[in-house]
Amino acid sequence: MSAEFILDAVVPFADVDREQVMLLSRVGKLLQEAAIQHADMYGVGARDIAERGTSWVLNRLAVEILRYPRRDEPVRVQTWSTGVRGFKGFREFRVWSGEELVITGTSLWLWIDLRTRMLTRVPQELASLFPVGAGSPPYRPDIEKLRFAAPAEDAPTVPVSVRYSDFDANGHVNNTAFFDFLQTALVQSGRAAHPRRLELQFQREIPTGTTSVAVRLAPGDAGVAFAICGAEGSYAQGIVA
Repeated sequence: MSAEFILDAVVPFADVDREQVMLLSRVGKLLQEAAIQHADMYGVGARDIAERGTSWVLNRLAVEILRYPRRDEPVRVQTWSTGVRGFKGFREFRVWSGEELVITGTSLWLWIDLRTRMLTRVPQELASLFPVGAGSPPYRPDIEKLRFAAPAEDAPTVPVSVRYSDFDANGHVNNTAFFDFLQTALVQSGRAAHPRRLELQFQREIPTGTTSVAVRLAPGDAGVAFAICGAEGSYAQGIVA
């Protein structure tokens, strides 16, 4: 099996917004689906969650959207692992429309025990089977070191509802729903709906029973800092530009 995985797709009507380009959450779902299907091939994906009781969860993501794909546009997602170390896995993404690179990204994933919700090492027999790709250099080789300053507690806040469909098989709000919360807050606060750069760190799970989150936004020289918060504290924070 190849060290790289290719997912071909066509952008459907349900995945675009009023401007006929992909929703930010759908960009996230496209990347997530490619990562899951690749991991499934080696027994470390979503298919074996129930049997293993362990799963990858996204911890950090840095993405540059050179152009948002449009409705009915064929796209090709190219993804590969850049290594598994302890309880951490590193993965690259490139999304192409024909010969045009439209999205590039780097991600850091953590291996957790779903019963204890604690980090646990990837078993050596699984880690050794998972191939390391030899694609282009990482978009953000410093992904593990990314840190973000949260907006002040008195920064403008946009409340956003949490829906049943936001929860996934891991028993928490799926990471792609965070992109939906963020894009909704950007629009409702009068900012551009289609950021070209997104970097964030997931800090804690949004538990079942949560009905809304608060998105704090603070513009700065490097972009708009954000934090997605709730009763338990900050669920994620990062920056868009």
